[in-house]
Amino acid sequence: MSQERVGILEEWSSWSEDLCRRELPSVLPRLLSMYEHSESWVEHIQILKIMIEMFLPHMNHLTLEQTFFSQVLPKTVKLFDEMIYELTTQARGLSSQNVEIQATLRNILQTMVQVLGALTGCVQHVCATQESIILENIHSLPSSVLHVIKSTFVHCKNSESVYSGHLHLISDLLQALFKGAYSLQKQLMELLDMVCVDPSVNENEDVLNMVLVIHSLLDICSVISTMDQAFHANTWKFIIKQSLKHQSVIKSRLKHRDIINSLCEDLLFSFHFCLQLAEPMPLSDTQAYVFSSVTF
Repeated sequence: MSQERVGILEEWSSWSEDLCRRELPSVLPRLLSMYEHSESWVEHIQILKIMIEMFLPHMNHLTLEQTFFSQVLPKTVKLFDEMIYELTTQARGLSSQNVEIQATLRNILQTMVQVLGALTGCVQHVCATQESIILENIHSLPSSVLHVIKSTFVHCKNSESVYSGHLHLISDLLQALFKGAYSLQKQLMELLDMVCVDPSVNENEDVLNMVLVIHSLLDICSVISTMDQAFHANTWKFIIKQSLKHQSVIKSRLKHRDIINSLCEDLLFSFHFCLQLAEPMPLSDTQAYVFSSVTF
């Protein structure tokens, strides 16, 4: 990052609210251009945080999709995927002796935590500024956030095999990453609770977007079923709640077979998990319990 760019970013990050509001029309295009063409992850997250913390509060909430989300979030998702790939690729070299790889992986994880924080800021902003949300007006936000959440949970779920015996060297940051994704999903579910699906919009971009959201949450359920039982159950409750809330417009678009199959698989896993936790019982006692519990 050039010293000139560093100076400009530092200046913008120190502006007052009034100055950010006045200069938004001229500064935002420059920030978007810098974000698009930057090749440094550190610079990317710095620019992203400035846009969200300093300038997002002053943008017209009715045009957020066109002016901000659609331009920023695809690049953010791409960067996050690149970080996941880099982690997975370099993790095989992690050891207590290889200080350089350890520092590299920790820096990547810290940057990913910051990305989750930035996305949380976007979600919180929308929740705070709109009482009722038309999904089409923010549709890049839920889809991008859900992609990042799922990628995070998958990486955390596979962490023991990915970091093969050296997980303790970065476990604190993996925990922070999981907590960040957990918090981001809770915030997103609060936002989606405020969403109204407009059946009159374009034969229905809104409907298609909501169906995508529900199936993305379904994918997340399949990932977290072995990680956090309570969170898994709450995610399923939310899927059912949203399906019922919007059933009049989305029921013909949902993949009901996929939903039922996923629910059955999760129930079966939970049943086996409960059996594993249960204390072993002698066969005679088990038989007595089963027959005493049967009502004819």
